Amino acid sequence: MTELFEPYRASEGAAQSGFSEEVTRSETGSFPGAAMSAQLVAALECAPAPVALWEFGSGRLRYLNPAAAALMGLPKGDEVSARRAADVCTASAVAQAPEVSAALTGRGRWCGRTELRHLRTGAPIPVVLSVFVTERDEDGRPLLIGVIGREPSTAGEQEQSLLAALAEADRRCREQHVLAELSRLAATADLDTLLTAATAELTALLGVRCAAVARVSGTGGAALPVLGYHGPGPRPTTVAAGRGSLTGYVATEAVVVCCPDRARERRFATADMAAHRLGGGIGVPIGHDPIWGVLTAHFARPRPTRECEVALLRAVAAVLSTALDRIEAEERLRHRSLHDPLTGLPNRTLALERLNAALDRSARTGGRVAVLVIDLDNFRHLNARMGHAGGDAALIRLADRLRSVVRPTDTVARLGGDEFLILCPAVTGPADVIAIADRIATVDPHPDDGPITASIGIAVTGAAVSPHELIHHADRAMYRAKATGPGQYALHHPDTHGTGR
Repeated sequence: MTELFEPYRASEGAAQSGFSEEVTRSETGSFPGAAMSAQLVAALECAPAPVALWEFGSGRLRYLNPAAAALMGLPKGDEVSARRAADVCTASAVAQAPEVSAALTGRGRWCGRTELRHLRTGAPIPVVLSVFVTERDEDGRPLLIGVIGREPSTAGEQEQSLLAALAEADRRCREQHVLAELSRLAATADLDTLLTAATAELTALLGVRCAAVARVSGTGGAALPVLGYHGPGPRPTTVAAGRGSLTGYVATEAVVVCCPDRARERRFATADMAAHRLGGGIGVPIGHDPIWGVLTAHFARPRPTRECEVALLRAVAAVLSTALDRIEAEERLRHRSLHDPLTGLPNRTLALERLNAALDRSARTGGRVAVLVIDLDNFRHLNARMGHAGGDAALIRLADRLRSVVRPTDTVARLGGDEFLILCPAVTGPADVIAIADRIATVDPHPDDGPITASIGIAVTGAAVSPHELIHHADRAMYRAKATGPGQYALHHPDTHGTGR
């Protein structure tokens, strides 16, 4: 009955839950075949206690076991799915609807005395009902509820067993939902998004105080950076390495570590747990050979750790490891697509990306951007004299020279062949760039295998200009420099037709 539960459109709830209209039939009714295993169905069919499944929003009955059908006087051949909760509840039971709805939405369960109505006689049937959520939608709202009934005087050992089994099924269902969502993110999302989701979901599922992911691989030092965290503030930025923390110990030993009580822990220091008022925790490694990081969950008070908690953490760590493989592969592909394979410098594509970003910043801040185009003099003759291997060595040597003379904020790129580019953001004027050009001309001018010189064209932004226009200006200046002789530079900018050395 819709008035028994918080209303929402049943069709939407069904769509969100993935229910199919094709159901497995029994003598007494129907239930979603995907929702219960054959073993659980068999147990419910033989159970002496009444058991029912209802849709939370619509109140539509999805399943009655034989004991429930007999208790409610369901006529033989009657279609269970055509019935609503209102059909089998008395007026006093309907009055309890707000209490039941609030308990299911908040705690996920309700237990109490109520009355059912016999379907054939209308007589009230006093019962004690245990009502609990068995399936939720992606936002955590109840979709399907289970109901176990007993006479008020019955102790209900079988009910407790069934309740425990269905609670375990609910836990597994929620875990599988979370793992499926994280697996979806692992295939598409960036690392920050994935780590934020993983730590948040673990905190909610396990009921722990906080969850975190720390990076191990490639960090070193006395502290490990915390890349993902969900819990009360302040958010930790690092955690002690080695035996200085649970995380560090997991990273050092490359094993799963459970710490039920920090006060009794002797394997590693627990000062960080004490500082954050944590009673204990669990840590599992992420990745292997080498370990990439550590996933931890900490609880507020000392308590035993459960195998299902460790299994869930390991499953989430496996999802994260798979995502890291994908992210690292994408980064390698992106690096190869944006860098020159011979010199390792950014290629034309990446140079244009950075130049475009620099021009955008300069438009906002009022700064100026400069571009130097560098071309080796007589490279064709150099290749003929030294061979292609010697020509490649000369290009690599020039790349190293260019790296050594620029500022940390500058970009050195290879445009192709023997042509290079230097991007200099945030310059005050041509003088800054001319100083760089002078350093290029004076560094290692006469290597052992013959002198190598380069012609340099310089362009500095004045009015609004596109990346391609700025490079074109520098390119034209470079050809003017080359015409004056080897090892020269020429300047082009809106205030002058060009100057050189």
